[in-house]
Amino acid sequence: MSYFQRKYIFPGQQENEKVCLIIRQHWIVLAGQMLFAVLFVAIYFIVSYVLNTYLPKDLLTRYGNVVGLAKDLYLIFLLLGIFLAWVIYYLNVQIVTNQRVVDITQNGLLQHTVSELELSHIEDVTTEVKGFLPTMFNYGDVYIQTAAEKERFVFSHISRPADVQKLILDLYEQLPKQ
Repeated sequence: MSYFQRKYIFPGQQENEKVCLIIRQHWIVLAGQMLFAVLFVAIYFIVSYVLNTYLPKDLLTRYGNVVGLAKDLYLIFLLLGIFLAWVIYYLNVQIVTNQRVVDITQNGLLQHTVSELELSHIEDVTTEVKGFLPTMFNYGDVYIQTAAEKERFVFSHISRPADVQKLILDLYEQLPKQ
């Protein structure tokens, strides 16, 4: 197998483990964050218009470099915020395999948490869809209950939560009984 061929889909995947499902948050979560970013872009253009229209020209020529620097810094931080929102959205992933559930949570640009749960330790899987938009676009939360120290795995705002619940329970039923 060459260096560029991927044998495993995620780090820590075991030799005989088959990935059944890779889950990310529903796209509407990212769309909501991008809508918030559009609000800040609108603020940028409104402030630029107000400064160019109502600020005296001699004041604008005297402090134009400072105003331009402030506007450029605002745009840089805005683009950084948009990039960070996309990275966190893309890297937050839950993976369901035939043996376990892996939750990879990206907490920031340089920090992530990986949690694992063996399917044999599952006691209950619950879905929750609350509100108009979640019902309309079929997204919600999936809670996986265990007897372990971390009592619940929470998959927030994922697409088709009932299908995910059914898949996890079906995989649990297929496990050899001990």
